[in-house]
Amino acid sequence: MKLKHILLGLVISLISWCALAAAVAPSSSQLVVLAYHEIDQNSPASDVNAVDTKAFVKQLEWLKGQGYHFVSVDDILADRAGSKPLPEKSVLLSFDDGYRSVYTNVFPVLKLFKAPAVIALVGHWLEVPDGQLVQYGNEKVPRSNFLSWQQIRELQASGLVEVASHSYDLHFGQVANPQGNQLPAATSQAYKGDRYETHEEYLARVRADLQRNREILKAHLGKAPRVMVWPYGSYSRETIRPAAELGMPVAMTLDDGANTRDTPLSALHRLLLDANMKLSDFSYQFKKMERAVQSEQ
Repeated sequence: MKLKHILLGLVISLISWCALAAAVAPSSSQLVVLAYHEIDQNSPASDVNAVDTKAFVKQLEWLKGQGYHFVSVDDILADRAGSKPLPEKSVLLSFDDGYRSVYTNVFPVLKLFKAPAVIALVGHWLEVPDGQLVQYGNEKVPRSNFLSWQQIRELQASGLVEVASHSYDLHFGQVANPQGNQLPAATSQAYKGDRYETHEEYLARVRADLQRNREILKAHLGKAPRVMVWPYGSYSRETIRPAAELGMPVAMTLDDGANTRDTPLSALHRLLLDANMKLSDFSYQFKKMERAVQSEQ
């Protein structure tokens, strides 16, 4: 009889332990972060990263129909903190470079789907006065192609949009060797005609740039960014550290695939969308990521 009670007690303890373990177990759900740029049916054919507005809407409709849930940065942080797990199939939308179309074409869609989003802003471009030109890659484009500060404030005030840093002025390819090859400014040491930038100069330049954009965004929006979106998705261990020290523990790359709890917050993967991606290609990418996550579990 005594043995029976002992065994019963062990069974109850085991059940309780299993229930507790289930309650505190890390979320195994995947998180897919989508990387968009321009959303506009009138974009030039040469803009390979532009996505047609109707195609964008169809993508969100497909996601909703497939049982995906639109989540925010707050949701991701809560999941990592263990306070609230992400839904089984989670998607975060992100928009790089701060195109005006995020306000005119994307914002109404976000409100319709109640979908949170991250917009990544380059401070140097935003400081260009109205009516002047922005050096965007190898070409100059009108300042009006990009969001105004008033539009950014309205987006932020909606509660749907998180403003991220996209650097102050690291969104370009710089000369990185005597041959004149250009590499992303955030992760290469500049070649200055007769010498290479020293490692110490490089680290100081990156940190100063991130600090400057942080201050500009805080001054205009009342909040410092807590998310860093690396230009061209180019990052390194050495760039992650100053971003985190400046209050940006979340950073986004263009590394491919879905994110799991094993993916560092400082290097979240993103799927880059472009003008040539049909809805069938879009759905295939998601199915492929689902299979990859399942095979790892």
